[in-house]
Amino acid sequence: MPADFAGNNLTNPRNLNVTYINQTFTDWVGKSDKNDYYSFNLSNRSSLNLVVDGLSADANLQLLNSNGHAISGSYNSKKKAESISATLDAGTYYIRVYRVNKKKSTYYNLKVSGNEAPQSLQLTTSKTTYQQDETVSLKNISVFDGNGVADLARVDFWLQKNGGEWQYISDVVNFIANSNDNRYASFEYSLSGLGAGNYVLSAKAYDQSGASTDTAQTGFGIVPVSTQDWFDLNIQDADIREAARWRFTDNVLDRNDMIAILREAKDSSVVDGSELTDLRTLVNNSSLLRIPEYVRVLSNKVVNYDLANQNYQGNALGSLYAGSSDIQIENLISKWFLGSDRPTTSYNYQYANGSLFQNGITYQDIEQGSINDCFFLTGLAATAFRSRNMIENMFIDNGDQTFTVRFYNHGIADYVTVDRYLPTNQEGYFIYASQGNYYGNSDNELWVALAEKAYAQLNASGWIYQDNTNSYNGINNGGYVSDALTNITGLKTSLANLLNFNSVVNAFNSGQMIGLSTKSTVVDANIIASHAYALVGYNSSTQMFTLFNPWGLDNGTSKPGIIELSWNQIETNFSYWDATTNNIV
Repeated sequence: MPADFAGNNLTNPRNLNVTYINQTFTDWVGKSDKNDYYSFNLSNRSSLNLVVDGLSADANLQLLNSNGHAISGSYNSKKKAESISATLDAGTYYIRVYRVNKKKSTYYNLKVSGNEAPQSLQLTTSKTTYQQDETVSLKNISVFDGNGVADLARVDFWLQKNGGEWQYISDVVNFIANSNDNRYASFEYSLSGLGAGNYVLSAKAYDQSGASTDTAQTGFGIVPVSTQDWFDLNIQDADIREAARWRFTDNVLDRNDMIAILREAKDSSVVDGSELTDLRTLVNNSSLLRIPEYVRVLSNKVVNYDLANQNYQGNALGSLYAGSSDIQIENLISKWFLGSDRPTTSYNYQYANGSLFQNGITYQDIEQGSINDCFFLTGLAATAFRSRNMIENMFIDNGDQTFTVRFYNHGIADYVTVDRYLPTNQEGYFIYASQGNYYGNSDNELWVALAEKAYAQLNASGWIYQDNTNSYNGINNGGYVSDALTNITGLKTSLANLLNFNSVVNAFNSGQMIGLSTKSTVVDANIIASHAYALVGYNSSTQMFTLFNPWGLDNGTSKPGIIELSWNQIETNFSYWDATTNNIV
């Protein structure tokens, strides 16, 4: 494991005792440990010498004041050693060693030594970062220990940009004392017209004999205004910012992009507060970033809240928070984007071969299995009868053997992702919807079984009027066809309408989706009690109604998949009907 003796932030640095003896500290910086911080205290003005060498990749060195602002820096490229020499007032200071290339890590040797300095030259900028059109303002104060200002004759200035060559820029002479004891001299100095980059300004003082008396350095950066984009202004974490910007080069953040960005937040095994805020900022700006609606909804469930986040694969999970582990966010990604949180069942899951659709979409594809969810399958049948496109548009093939399925919560689209694994018996045949299909058959049609599985998963989100568990048993207790229809179509529905011949005929002729529910006791032998049927036909000449039984056409029982009934038979055996209230255009 890499060394990690240094602190990783300003609040927890490694404390050093700086002496005239050169001390060496060995440590490491890389992807999971981007910054190393050291602190030290000076009781008197002192000179300080810092060297970072032994590098296998690029790393930079900075000297920070007690507020954590850089006062000097060394920014050589590649594996070149970094060094800082400075004279400092008494106080608390920090040393920062940090990685430059996010893909490369390196060990390093930090060498530290210092001596008390009777004379010094201070050099500071008004701030550490400037815009490209700003003037860099410096205040330089020479301090002498009783020898008199007149001893100092000249200060030379040198400037280094982005670790390049040092360039001589100016000298300042004829100092004017500003204190009665003749120990201080101060003057203002400014720089303008500098391009964007990281700079180090070095000052060197000389006395009247031409001998050098002291040196000082300070660092600052200039940011080009024109290059600051939306990501610079809104995304705090450098890794998330870089990942999002790179993936937005095609002007869209699609499903794969968002999965990769979400995973970038777990680079240090923890999702910190800044990273969580950045992820939520991306989701909240989905229109600007052209995030597809289903991707926005699923991402929102990962980074914000959904009742279903309470559990994952039968274990407690919870919604994301600042400090969440990398395991938690990966489980949330897998739950919502990869369909790995399958509904609980006593049967084994097996990978289902076949296609989402085979030979088009029809209500006759539906065959109910071993749970009492006729209300939902009748809703699917009624929808498929009226609008094949609506069924087709429910599903998004993600291209990785998963499908994202759309439902509606009070008219607002919601989504859940399922994989191709379906519950089977010991012989390998489907147990629930499409019961009797063998999992290994290449001609399986999967849309009904996957819609049912998605509905069972969606149950855990708490709004489909079932028991709020992610389980097949959770949708096993029956329900209203009207609820299923509004969840599937997003259309308004009417519930438990009284049986009226003209009302049913008019609703059917106007294109509404209709389900009828039988009484607990029925008279006709071919009708199932306490069951739901989809209305799929009406003959105005004979006044006969055609109903579809979601058990399916070939259900292995004496109950037919399609029956024709007179209105008298409907009144005798059925208790009410549900329907959409909006026509399909």
